[in-house]
Amino acid sequence: MGFEAKRAAALGRNKKSPPILSHEFVIQNHGDIVSCGIMVVMLGFMFGATSHIAQVFIVPQYNDTVTLPDETEPRILYKSGVRDLASLFFYTLVWIAVHCALQEYILDKVQRKLHLSKSRQVKFNESGHFAAFSIYSLIHAGIILHDLAIHKDLTRIWSGYPELHRHFPIYTKLFFIFQISYWLHQLPEFYFQKLKSEEIFNRLGYIIIFITATCFFYFANFVRLGLLLLFLEYFSQALFHTSRLLYFSGKIQPSSTAFKPWNFLFPITRLATIVLAVVSLWYGHRQNEVAFVDLASGNFNTQLIRINSLLVVLLIQLWMLFNFSTFHIARWRERCREQAAHAASGGGKRRGGGGFGAKTKRKGGTAAGGGGMTEEKDK
Repeated sequence: MGFEAKRAAALGRNKKSPPILSHEFVIQNHGDIVSCGIMVVMLGFMFGATSHIAQVFIVPQYNDTVTLPDETEPRILYKSGVRDLASLFFYTLVWIAVHCALQEYILDKVQRKLHLSKSRQVKFNESGHFAAFSIYSLIHAGIILHDLAIHKDLTRIWSGYPELHRHFPIYTKLFFIFQISYWLHQLPEFYFQKLKSEEIFNRLGYIIIFITATCFFYFANFVRLGLLLLFLEYFSQALFHTSRLLYFSGKIQPSSTAFKPWNFLFPITRLATIVLAVVSLWYGHRQNEVAFVDLASGNFNTQLIRINSLLVVLLIQLWMLFNFSTFHIARWRERCREQAAHAASGGGKRRGGGGFGAKTKRKGGTAAGGGGMTEEKDK
């Protein structure tokens, strides 16, 4: 039974089950339905007539035994291609099942203990899933970057493109397959979670950005640049969503402590992303620029693609910095208004002779102001 079905059963035992294949039935049992679909694909390995079809969905495609120019021993490496679309479909289903399991066995149990309001439940669930995924992605990308030793030589971001970039180990291919499929699975989750149009609009923007950017890095063979930028982004995201989880769990002081380094890390991440994009796309890849896209060799390093990619990265980072600055300026103004109002209220009390009452009011006002600031941070 899916977590939605269990939740409905807990609310009312006598409530009739929804008709089979109705919207409510699909929403309540989508985890079980998707799991059955995954099992059907995996059962294809058991039969010779269908094993080659199942392999396209499950096993990473386009493997070759390649000897790279800077190596002497041949290795089994992978590259991107059209057949990866089947893998993306399958692993999107897997992420839906993982989403249901994480929701049912961890997040729902924590929510019942915290007694959160409905609006906070939505934010708690969002941060719970994104925190787990960001931490996983941070570790996976960090391992790949360590093996590439990019921290020792930044020129490896662009040197040897496209030959050294279009072939990569299986764990690099799986990283991008998992990334794209994860963000794709967020789209049907809008329907499964019954999100309001406002909540969908708030999430849809960055989901589309992640899908588009990750697909571009993967299929255009800019995998090393993509790995580095995603590593920086997930480092910031992991800290942010972990801080939100602490806040919604009632850990106000730890969450406030965690938000402080994130407020410092966020603009640093934007600036680092801009610098790396400029150094790589404007200076580094310009050395190996070609006039036209060469699909046979996987070379997408044309001036048009390179400059437009750089502009998109810059605009996204500036947009995020603008939203970040606007949010904090609005908070600062709100704090100033609250302090002025409490100061005026305290002055009136003192003129009326209520010294102790005025002191108590000021303390209460400060606590309320702090609570308001913390409340704003979770948005």
